[in-house]
Amino acid sequence: MDEISRELRVAVADAPPSRIDVDQLIAADRRRRRHRTWVWSGTGVAAAVAVAVVTPVLIAGGPAPRTAVPPAIGSPTAGPATTVKLCTGVTPKPTGPQPPLQSYGTVRPRPTEEPAAGVARLTAALRDGLHTRLPAGVRLDPAQKGCTEPQFQYHPSYREYEVGATVRRGKESGFFLLRVAPTPREESNPDCARAMNSEDCRIVRLPDGSTAMLSRLEAERGQWQFWAFVARPDGTSVLAITNNFRSQPVGNQMQTSTTADTPLLTMDQLVEITRAPGLTLYP
Repeated sequence: MDEISRELRVAVADAPPSRIDVDQLIAADRRRRRHRTWVWSGTGVAAAVAVAVVTPVLIAGGPAPRTAVPPAIGSPTAGPATTVKLCTGVTPKPTGPQPPLQSYGTVRPRPTEEPAAGVARLTAALRDGLHTRLPAGVRLDPAQKGCTEPQFQYHPSYREYEVGATVRRGKESGFFLLRVAPTPREESNPDCARAMNSEDCRIVRLPDGSTAMLSRLEAERGQWQFWAFVARPDGTSVLAITNNFRSQPVGNQMQTSTTADTPLLTMDQLVEITRAPGLTLYP
């Protein structure tokens, strides 16, 4: 149990009855801190972050540009195959002490699909969707060694699926992360208070009944991270993150360097990727 969790419990130990669910508060706080950590990971795979991160002062950018969100593009065929040849394990190899099982209520009962089946199905859907959703000249190089195409992995502690990659166009690059998870009850109606950067956030209601929460964060001048969280009507949430910089630990600080003038995927393109038809936990 970390220090913040301990203080929350001490604060309510002798307090009168309250409607506040401390466990839910702790779970929500952990998810918010996890979202912020992705800013500095530079790898695209949150579970692979093995360095101590000291968060510098964050400078919030201006309001997110209010561009139109394109409608989801339906699959022109009956859908991708549900089996693919996996290039790495179903779960990532631990690089250190693993977090305890995260327990929180979801808007629907948790899926019963076996992780191996989920990894294969979601990977097939993602690869199929990227063919029509990546802009010309942009590719995703998987974070996992030995993979030539992106592959999801299942994280038992969080009970969710993630895929990380480096997005490239010529010599320009940035990191990319996509997470598919059951929607927590407290996130069924997205609120900018839970965004990566609550000071630069907007909520968009989409035609298919999904709700998108879009946020930007400027780490250093000209170094941007885009964050798109989409809550689907079926109880699945999909989170996509990309940026245009690289982070490396130097002593007890993180040093960043710009890798492209802007992120190689726009916010609208992130949303379009999250809305690929097969990226659901309730097929």
